[in-house]
Amino acid sequence: MVNGEKVDILLVDDRPENLIALEAVLASPYYNLIKADCGEEALKYVLQYDFAVILLDVQMPGLNGFETAELIKQRKTSMHIPIIFITALSKASEHVSKGYSAGAVDYIFKPFNPSLLRSKVEAFVDIYRNRKEIEVQRNELERQTADLKQKYMNLEVIIADKTKELLLANEELQVSQESFRKIFHCSPNLMAIRSLYDKKYLQVNKIWSEVTGYEIEELEGVLDNLLHIKPETSTEFSNETHSLELQDGLYNEQVTYVTKGGETRDGLLSTEQVYINGEPCIISVITDVTDSVKMQKEITRLDRLNLVGEMAAGIAHEIRNPMTTVLGFLQLSKKQQEYPTPIEYIDLMIGELERANGIITEFLALAKDKATDPRLENLNDIIYALHPLLQAEGMLGNKNVNLDLEDCPLLFIDEKEIRQLILNIALNGLEAMPLGGQLTIRTYVESDRAILKIIDEGPGIEPDVLKHIGTPFFTTKDKGTGLGLAICYSIAARNRANIEADTSEHGTTFIVTFQQSMRLCKNAENTTNI
Repeated sequence: MVNGEKVDILLVDDRPENLIALEAVLASPYYNLIKADCGEEALKYVLQYDFAVILLDVQMPGLNGFETAELIKQRKTSMHIPIIFITALSKASEHVSKGYSAGAVDYIFKPFNPSLLRSKVEAFVDIYRNRKEIEVQRNELERQTADLKQKYMNLEVIIADKTKELLLANEELQVSQESFRKIFHCSPNLMAIRSLYDKKYLQVNKIWSEVTGYEIEELEGVLDNLLHIKPETSTEFSNETHSLELQDGLYNEQVTYVTKGGETRDGLLSTEQVYINGEPCIISVITDVTDSVKMQKEITRLDRLNLVGEMAAGIAHEIRNPMTTVLGFLQLSKKQQEYPTPIEYIDLMIGELERANGIITEFLALAKDKATDPRLENLNDIIYALHPLLQAEGMLGNKNVNLDLEDCPLLFIDEKEIRQLILNIALNGLEAMPLGGQLTIRTYVESDRAILKIIDEGPGIEPDVLKHIGTPFFTTKDKGTGLGLAICYSIAARNRANIEADTSEHGTTFIVTFQQSMRLCKNAENTTNI
């Protein structure tokens, strides 16, 4: 209890002037003086308040002071309240005797000394305050004890729950470790775990040793990159490829690696960083696709032979028309030797021969094994260089070419072929759009891959036409050869890119996704800068 709080004091006397006198002597901002003019009223107040001290006149009509005191002391909640009797001097001995029998702690004779009265009351108030302070502290201690008991009980419950969780987690961890061990050692893929601190091989699986030729004993303390992994298309930045196996976040990156016996094999490399006993490590997984690549090459060779047969008929048909025209005019000229061949006939024959030559040239562009010259190129720079040409072509038909280019790392591509790819698709888009249409060329990076989009506002492509897109000699144009998009698909394949078409009645979007990791391209860029 704060000492500044008011305490309740009960003044009991049947005479108003005596109450006024007591009130005047005890007036204080720290006391709440409550007055009663009889014993019955005093008992009512005792039920309502917790008094620090009671000043009780002995001689009162009805219940006198002694009787009132006895009733107060009989109640458990009020028996502790100190009572000071105020009595006449002539009956002091009687008051003293009865006062003690009634449980009084002190007495004052009338007329009383004000200073003595104040000092006695202040002493009992101090006792009351100390008792209240002790009660508050005891209650707080009991509350804290109860809280501690509750917390202890809760803690026991928490410990029991956590113990169960830990046991369950330990069981799950053991199952997980056992599963990882089985997956690691029984996987058909080459798996290795290496430390990022010192690049040491910590563990490899059985198939890794069988395919690479390196035994487990040879790996102890080895810091080198035994497999010499490098990107499949890497020719200019091999200095950076020695750390490829230790790079985080690769997914099915096409690589080649060299075994102990010197054999070069193909694979798909994926890496992930993990912490083992608090140490950062890299788990590398190589899916060996050497046999698949060989099979794909053989299938490609057979497909090429099949395609040659199919295309031969198409070429024969396409070239027969201009050759027939030229042959007819030459035969006509032979019969009319005395007359010179008109210049318009000669121009027509030249035009037909040029058309046949163009068909043959485009056909040769479809060759899958055509020699390419891939270099680190900026895709946006290629588009910027083509923009004036495309814009001029668009202006002829009141059409606009808009560029929306975001920063892209350098790509390992053949600049001339990519120019042809963009030009072919963009010109097709301009030709498909009505007057006032807008062609948009957009570039951005998504999921670590560079994306090129060419978006037109044409009528879209019909479903029965869409399924034949890219097929040689398939065209909807009156004077088309059907080789333009076929060439684009061939160029994309040679430059490790995929082409997809998304069409609707509002236009068509050709999406070219370059399957080159931006991380490898950045490594190549850094090496070139060095």
